[in-house]
Amino acid sequence: MSGRPLYSTIAGQAQELIASGRWREGERLPPERELCRRFEVSRATIRQALSELEDRGLITRHQGRGTFVSVPRTQLPIVGVFSIRDAMEAHGMRISTRVLGVRRVEADRGLASDLACMPGEEVIFIERLRIGDGEPMVLDTVHLRADLFPGLDEIDLEQRSLYDVLETDYGRTVAEASETLEPVILTPRECGLLEVAPHTTALLTRRITSDTDGTVLALGHVLLRGDRSRYIYKRTVDSSADRAPDPTADGTIRRLPRPIAAPTGGPA
Repeated sequence: MSGRPLYSTIAGQAQELIASGRWREGERLPPERELCRRFEVSRATIRQALSELEDRGLITRHQGRGTFVSVPRTQLPIVGVFSIRDAMEAHGMRISTRVLGVRRVEADRGLASDLACMPGEEVIFIERLRIGDGEPMVLDTVHLRADLFPGLDEIDLEQRSLYDVLETDYGRTVAEASETLEPVILTPRECGLLEVAPHTTALLTRRITSDTDGTVLALGHVLLRGDRSRYIYKRTVDSSADRAPDPTADGTIRRLPRPIAAPTGGPA
């Protein structure tokens, strides 16, 4: 007789249902009471089995909505220049873009510093929603210098990639990006646009891009649903680190910059 706990056996049976497609991706699981009848076990055992399935990443639980079979997350490389659209398409998603707003604003002191322009200069603001297989996945906002891209606010960005437009129409090729990444809690407006429950977490990427000449082109904020994405880190070991001491390792603790807050209350 196997020494495997009963709840783990139930979790294994449920995993087979998911693997076989009988419980499909994104499908809501039956209520606990029905699961108890189906597997002929107590509610406590079912709850332990569900916890194990959640630990395996096979299901997700949403308060007030129920438990669902997990949908595979979009893998995003942490190194190299990448496109959110390319990453989503690489996972076989059908991608569409909805432009939520395009307008011209004046750069405040902080935005001007990021874009290497003067406060008060005109900046183009673009807000877009990325949709994968009919489901909102990414909320993308970007500020660009209007003097570098005259007429950009009149171009259809639902059918064309922004980077492609910058290169093809303006001769500006994105060559470098400086990014920060942090988890945030979505605002009520952002939850509505991404169609997730209130107080849902997301991954916020703040990116400053430059062209081949080193000219700063844009400041972007990308909010990715935390339940549908993950970043992949790839690191290499520097063997020379064991032989040569780090001249900056003076034993002091340096204060880190304050985290950058997620955009709130809609477009900045």
